[in-house]
Amino acid sequence: MSLLSIKDLDKRFGGLHAVRNVSLEVSPGEIVGILGPNGAGKTTLYNLITGFIPPDGGDIRFDGHSLRGLAPHKIVGLGMARTFQLCRPFVGMSVLENVLVGSLGPRVPAGDLEQRARNLLADVGLQDKEQVPAEQLSYGDQRRLEIARALATEPLLLLLDEPFAGLGSGEIAELSTLIRRLHADKGLTILLIEHKLREFMKLVSRVVAIDFGAVIASGTPEQIVAHPAVIEAYIGKQEEEHAA
Repeated sequence: MSLLSIKDLDKRFGGLHAVRNVSLEVSPGEIVGILGPNGAGKTTLYNLITGFIPPDGGDIRFDGHSLRGLAPHKIVGLGMARTFQLCRPFVGMSVLENVLVGSLGPRVPAGDLEQRARNLLADVGLQDKEQVPAEQLSYGDQRRLEIARALATEPLLLLLDEPFAGLGSGEIAELSTLIRRLHADKGLTILLIEHKLREFMKLVSRVVAIDFGAVIASGTPEQIVAHPAVIEAYIGKQEEEHAA
């Protein structure tokens, strides 16, 4: 049984057809990647899945529940959490307090929430920065904080939206290791958007490629990088941009 099942999802913004009848499945324990050039509809797809915008058509089912019409906090309560392209720490709050906010959801077991938050900060390598104001963290550490705050909700599915954006090669390698460890140790199912192709392809077991809001290919990383439609839509466009 799929953990996440999307059928014929559709979204328009006026004359822009941002998501075109997208269907995809994510099984428990997978790391699935969403690939596509800028403007392909990847973040819009995430916003539809997580309830930030309503779809115009189609259905999204998560862990047996339809998500149509549900607010984001209700979807989090079912076991789905996400990060964002741009880090969004709660300004004026410490690193520890940011994670504690994520611990307020209905899935979180009763107990010592502060110790649980400290354990999560240790999981992501921020155990020595719990009292630092969140906005004073480096950008790489803010990425880690976003993941810890999402983990605090006890998710079954974690959606990562360009987690490597703005990071150097060393930070990317460390964050890749963290994502692999979370997947292995916590059994997390992960859906991942990323433009850093080398790291992306090493992390995911399956790729869904989209362009102009529609799915153009699906398969293993090896199949995707050799797919003519993907080369035309993504790699070819990147090469043209670099040549310009």
